[in-house]
Formats: sequence, C-alpha cells, structure tokens
Amino acid sequence: MAAMAKSTRSGRRLWWLVVVLMGLINVAAWQRKPIAGWLGQSAIARAGSDPSRARQYISLAGLLWSDAPEIALARARLHRHEADLVEFRRDLQRARLLGIAPERADREQWMSLAQSGQMGIAGPQLINLLDTGGGEEAEICEAFALGYMRMRDFGAALALLEAWAQEAPEDARPHAWIGQIQAELMATEKAETAFRGALQLAPSNASAALGLGQLLLDLKRPAEAIEFFQLAAADESAGAAASAGLASSLQTQNRLAEAAQVLEVALKRFPDDYRLLVQKAEGFVEQGEYAAAEQLLRPEIESGSRRRELRYTYAVALRGIGRTEEAAEHFAYTSEAAQRTAAANQRIAAVAADPTNADLRYDIGQTHLTYGNIEDGLMWLQSALEIDPKHRPSHRALAEFYSEKTAQHPRYIGLAQRHRIAAGSQPD
Repeated sequence: MAAMAKSTRSGRRLWWLVVVLMGLINVAAWQRKPIAGWLGQSAIARAGSDPSRARQYISLAGLLWSDAPEIALARARLHRHEADLVEFRRDLQRARLLGIAPERADREQWMSLAQSGQMGIAGPQLINLLDTGGGEEAEICEAFALGYMRMRDFGAALALLEAWAQEAPEDARPHAWIGQIQAELMATEKAETAFRGALQLAPSNASAALGLGQLLLDLKRPAEAIEFFQLAAADESAGAAASAGLASSLQTQNRLAEAAQVLEVALKRFPDDYRLLVQKAEGFVEQGEYAAAEQLLRPEIESGSRRRELRYTYAVALRGIGRTEEAAEHFAYTSEAAQRTAAANQRIAAVAADPTNADLRYDIGQTHLTYGNIEDGLMWLQSALEIDPKHRPSHRALAEFYSEKTAQHPRYIGLAQRHRIAAGSQPD
C-alpha cells in the first residue's frame, strides 16, 4: 500500500510538471515576439560594452523570432563598433525594413558617420542627438569622441569626454578614452590618472586595464604592468593585445617560461593575431634563436603579409642568421611603410576641411591598407563609400583585399565579388 501511495504521488508530480512545462511552452510561443524584441534590445544596450553577451542575446532572440527588428539593429551596432561599415549598412537597412523606429535607425546612422570621422557632416547633429538621445547619450558621446579622435581633433574629443564624465560620474568609459588620448599626446601622468580612475569605477574595464598596462610598459615599469595585462587578457576584444603586452612584460623580467606559456595559450585563442606571433618571435630573437624566429614568421611572410611590425622582426631574424641581403629588403619595406603611413596621417587634417571628398579618404585608406595597417585602411575605404557608394577605386581596393582573404576563409568570397561588381569588373 505504501508503495502504491508513493507511486501515485510521483505520478501526480510528474503530471503537474508536464502541465507546467506545457504552459510555459505555450506562453513562450505566444510571447515569442515580445521576448525576442526584449532580448534584441538587451543586445543593443550591450553591443559596445559586452559584445560577447550581446551576441548571446542575439542568438537566443533569433531562436524565438529571427525577424525581430531589434535583432537587426543590434547586429548593425556590433558591426559599427567593429568598424565594419559594409555589414553595418546591410543590417541597418534590414532593421528599417523590419520596422524599427525611424529615429532609432537615423540615430545609428549618425553615430556611424561620426565614428568613421565624417565630422563635417555628423558634427552639427551632436546637440540634437543628445537632446533626443532616448537613453543612449553615452553611446552617442562615445561615437562622436571616436570621430574627433579619428580626425586627430583631440581637443574636441577631450571636451566631449570630460562633459560625458561629469554627466555620468559612475561611467568608466569616458575616463578610459581620456587615458587613450593623453597617452597619444604623451601626457603620461594625465593618462595614468585617467586609466586608474576608470579602473576605480569599473575594476574589470578591459580597455582601461590594457591602456594602463601598455603605458606602464612604455614607461619601463613592466613589473607594475603585469597585473593590468592579466586583467585585460581575459577579455575577448582586448585579449590578444593584452597577452602580447603581458608576454613582453614577463620577458623583460626574465620570466621567459611564463612568457612562453602566455603566448602558447593566447595563440590557441587568437591563432591569426599577428601581434602574438611578433611577440613570440621577438622572444626568440632576444634569446639569440634567430632561426626559430625566422621559421615562425616565414608562413606569414610567404602569405604576403604587409604588417610592418611583422616584416621588421622577420628582417632582424634574417640578419641574425646571416641572410643580410634578404633582410635589407624587409628593412627597406618597413622604412618605406613608416614614411608613407605617416604622410597619409598628415593628410587627415585635409579631411576635416573637405569632409565629403571620397577620393581623399580613398588615398588615406589605400595607403594604410597597402602597408599593413588593415583596420585603419578598411575604415577609411568604407567611409569613402559612405560618402559615395559608387566610388569605384574604393570598391576595387576592397575587392582586392577580400580576394586575398578568401584563402583564409571562404566567407570573404561574397564580399570580394560584391566589391568587384561594384567596381565595374566581372565577377570571378
């Protein structure tokens, strides 16, 4: 009898569990659109500060309702923060077609123009955007500050960031950006103060930790830099640069085994990051193991890498093993690259005076792309297309770049074809 009673109670619990589960499934099915919209909105809010979490929200929302306009807007914002303006435009257009509020899409568009350095166009919109910010004033300030920084107008950027810091005293981000600018201006004490202030507000702020670690390393204080590089290394977006800095700091402390372990782990996480390869090769060079450094970097050289830092370290390795003529070629390339990119950076001031000149943006972008400064090169070329979507030289340069990338991953095939067709060439 006791066994039967126990069995009956278990059966009832199972039955009620099934009823509750079915109810939850029905509610989820009925409420899937608003839930997907809420998840998409959460992704939008975190796209800049926590991109990994934003992508998780996007994936969950997509399982419920893939046509939620908030999902498309969240993807657009992620692409904007990654400076991928081509994919940004595509997802923003999709968000508009799916019914996102026009003012939200317009705001995102203005932030994109600002972030890409088109301050002559976007700058006059700043006050209006802040007045109608809809709770996104911090996002707006960050985008416009980045634009001023892109144009090397550090005074305007600092003024905006300091105002943001006053309006949002608990937000660490403006302090982290102020630290970056002060470091660029070689105002090391102000930079250190700003970075430490950001970390007091948000001890896990990877951007501030990375900036402070790099500043301390540049100031020949590697022992102090280690803890900040370790903090930043855990972050997905800062992890590669922080790991390279951490390894360099450990090497200067003669903790070579620890440095090698850091690089080994980091290269598994970021196998294509050139900074980690360069740092590992420099470790070999410092130990006199020039052949090992040459062997490590040779695949990148044979694949046609234009990265100046990589080519310079390879040249040092070649010289170390006695291949001086080959080394001279790479030393000459790195010298030329430094001169050409410096000249391109000097032309940025002309962009402020002529912000709608797509040819000027193309010239700057093409120079950076040619000499391995890929991130800046892509940004300038894409900003040229923002001004003139039919600008053939920019499309041609991007088609060539993505065609070379198809050897690494087939996902670049579509981008290469699209730009080739826009450039007026026949697709492969």
